[in-house]
Amino acid sequence: MATRKNTAEGLKARMDKLENDLVKIKDQKAQLNTKEKELTKSLKEAKASYIVALMAESGKSIEELEQFARNPHQEKNGDELNVPGYEHTNG
Repeated sequence: MATRKNTAEGLKARMDKLENDLVKIKDQKAQLNTKEKELTKSLKEAKASYIVALMAESGKSIEELEQFARNPHQEKNGDELNVPGYEHTNG
């Protein structure tokens, strides 16, 4: 009967360890989800700042930028041949 008790105790200890490991993993998962949200927010803010800097450096007025953004003839692939005011040179 000692063998059964040792086996049951060993299995109980293993079960407890696995439960503790699972709790730790769930905590880490929650922390990673929080970190992911923070990084996503920071990336969006960085992209917004980058766009604002590009707009400021372009020297274009807000109206010109709005017109550029709304231009129905502009291709979505960003082909420089379709950008108003851009002179394409071969070479």
